[in-house]
Amino acid sequence: MLSLRAVNHYYGDRHTLWNVDLDLIPGTCTCVMGLPGMGKTTLVNCISGYLPVESGSMTWQEVGAAPLNLLQVKMEDRPAMGIACVPQEKRIFSQLTVEENLQIAWLAVGEPGSAVTR
Repeated sequence: MLSLRAVNHYYGDRHTLWNVDLDLIPGTCTCVMGLPGMGKTTLVNCISGYLPVESGSMTWQEVGAAPLNLLQVKMEDRPAMGIACVPQEKRIFSQLTVEENLQIAWLAVGEPGSAVTR
């Protein structure tokens, strides 16, 4: 499970995420929706570790394991935990399906198999 509590982010002096609270439960599908500029990508980039979190907490907990402070986990170590982002840009293989692109991403972090079933 991923839990965010009072997460804040700034671009310079511009406050972009305001006290975000969010629980992502294993086995469920969560959708973050909003107009352009509302912070959806910023939120995902903070969770992925691409952007720093100014304040608040992010806790990652595998089933049967102790909670882990995600803010202390390096960005490059998060994909091996199952935390990754595939940007909506031309960095995908257009001739492959979504599932095939995800499988390649998992292979890149050393975990063969289908990312869709994770």
